[in-house]
Amino acid sequence: QHYFIQSNLSMTTTVKSLAIRPAREDCQTIGQWEVLARQSHILRSSCKCQEINGNVIKCNYCTYSSSLSIPLPEMTFDRNTLSIKHLKSKCSLQFNALEALKLVDDKNDVIKVSYAQEWLAKRQDSSHIKNTPNPFDWTYTTRYTGSLCPSEGYKMVESVTTQEPDQEKLLRRDKILYHTEHVLFEDELADNGSSKLVLKCRVMSDFVLVLLRFYLRVDRVMVRVQETRWYVESEWDYLLREVVEREAGCGDLGHLENSDLFDEWGINQHLPVVRKELARVDVVPDVGS
Repeated sequence: QHYFIQSNLSMTTTVKSLAIRPAREDCQTIGQWEVLARQSHILRSSCKCQEINGNVIKCNYCTYSSSLSIPLPEMTFDRNTLSIKHLKSKCSLQFNALEALKLVDDKNDVIKVSYAQEWLAKRQDSSHIKNTPNPFDWTYTTRYTGSLCPSEGYKMVESVTTQEPDQEKLLRRDKILYHTEHVLFEDELADNGSSKLVLKCRVMSDFVLVLLRFYLRVDRVMVRVQETRWYVESEWDYLLREVVEREAGCGDLGHLENSDLFDEWGINQHLPVVRKELARVDVVPDVGS
């Protein structure tokens, strides 16, 4: 189901830290919710910390490097962020690359374990993988779905649900108030494939829809896609989340043309669903605070 208009727009935002230049900022409000997107350039590849009046202001490169125990992806958009804030409570749902990368396995080479036979056959000559000093999931697979941020006096409570987004509203051709798409990180796996985390947001007059999509292709080994959709209507005090994960080994995709295998968005129709979860996140008073 494609509820987003595909485009080549690229948006970005911030993690608190030193900003080399101001980020582009877009803000939309519908009902009880405020959507804030920020856009800036790719993370710099060296330290840019500054000392001002005797105080060292930590740059984003050092923030990321000290927070993560894995090498950074080739392209990390540290200041591409999105926030959906509940105006009454100040609780928010936020998205940024740092929190996504924190969920990458920093101790195990997951693909090597899961696809051992294909791995040994196809990757024996890969110096990129052989020379990795410490094992980690070099595909940057993350199960990040967004960050729930409570506020003073309020909390965000997650529960299992069967409620789904209003399909009629999603498919209506109403006016789009705002639409953005930006990459959080991307890596070509030293020419072994592609790993990419993309964020899209669509704001309508009565609802907001967010898609967070992780795409992984390890050439001649496997393809994996995890899509997280968040949906909230303008007067709700809660959000709905749907997570769908698809995956297949290339042995099961041998009937496809290369053009199909390399089609980041079209590949969905060829991958079986291996996990699906529905959740509801309510904003409620925190009586214990």
